Amino acid sequence: MKFKQTVGPVSGARRTPPAWALGLAALCNGAFSGVLVITVPQLLAARGVPELQIASISGLSFLPGAFNFLVAPILDVGLSRRVYAIVLALGLAALTALSLNLLSDLPMLALVMFLANVCYYLYTPAIAGWFAQLLAHNEEPVLGAWMSAASVAGFGCSSAAAILLLRSLPFELGVVLICLVGLAPLSLFYFVPHEPAPTLSFRDSFGPVTRNLGRIMRDRHIWRMMALFAVPCATFSLTNTLSGVGRDFHASETFVGLIGGVGTTLGGVFGALMAPVFVKRFPPLALYIGIGLLGSLFTLSLLIPARTPFLFALAMVGENVFQSAAFALIYALILRSIGRNNPIASTQFALINAAGIVPIVYMPILDGLGYDRGGLAGNLMVDAGLSLVACILMTLLFTKPWKETAREQAATVPEL
Repeated sequence: MKFKQTVGPVSGARRTPPAWALGLAALCNGAFSGVLVITVPQLLAARGVPELQIASISGLSFLPGAFNFLVAPILDVGLSRRVYAIVLALGLAALTALSLNLLSDLPMLALVMFLANVCYYLYTPAIAGWFAQLLAHNEEPVLGAWMSAASVAGFGCSSAAAILLLRSLPFELGVVLICLVGLAPLSLFYFVPHEPAPTLSFRDSFGPVTRNLGRIMRDRHIWRMMALFAVPCATFSLTNTLSGVGRDFHASETFVGLIGGVGTTLGGVFGALMAPVFVKRFPPLALYIGIGLLGSLFTLSLLIPARTPFLFALAMVGENVFQSAAFALIYALILRSIGRNNPIASTQFALINAAGIVPIVYMPILDGLGYDRGGLAGNLMVDAGLSLVACILMTLLFTKPWKETAREQAATVPEL
């Protein structure tokens, strides 16, 4: 699928900040996600809420991630994506603050966290669709890397600091400070050129948006990319489960908490920022599958008998390095598929990105089944084994078609 590529000036007198600076806008999302994913469950557990209820509330709140593309077309009509990004960030802040004040009303808490994640999962397509119109083609991997790194850093810092603010300060003051810090990255928007608002009104835009969306859905290259992200090539879902099996490595709770906070944040940022370095030498799509293969072999190497706290730290940091690098490449590949002057840039980003969220939902379940049947070894072998199989299948899927129609596909996805 091709959209007309032009390099004309973007409206607005300001000069576009570098790609790495634009990526820092994702700090906002990461910061509030840390509160919703880590701090709220911590506070619920302290109140004696059963783990099953906590897990159910958290699981329900993640559902918008897989279905946000259904409402993402709204980001491409009516108002500019800049306005949508600001509104979504403010909504995310308000709903996060409300979540922290609804800990005694679990049904309402579940609803508010669900709505907060609607804002969370739409904010990224809003800024990605906006920024993709401002950058040159070779800057997209850098933007993707810094968006991934900023999200990881925001998540890690807020998950560590939020509980301290809420415990050491009057509760409401802590909530206000969390929201102000989380919204601080929006100050970056002042320095970013405005994009023209869509020329169509909400009423008149239904037909054109539907036709453009239909073009995406008929594009086999887009479907192949979504298949690549929907299978567990480079999901590394162990990042979500290893903290619960620290005892298998004879690691104390304090050590698990330290590595789970500081270690994984540093590893995640490092992995994300290394991705554009390797993109200069390898095609992003081939690199994504390669990361899946290398990461799977790393996971299998953890089967060595000496299960020590050091091995736990190596596992946590290493899995986060590979996962963040993979996420950075997912962003890079999606941004490359968008191109400039794409009338449905945010919709396209949301649709493809939703495929990448799917394995994050089902892989922890499969990993858990592996642990239930074979302990830690079963857990590691299921995760690594499925990833290896997926990487091999995707290599076969992409290699031959790309060679046959390389010129046609160059507009959307880089060659393998």
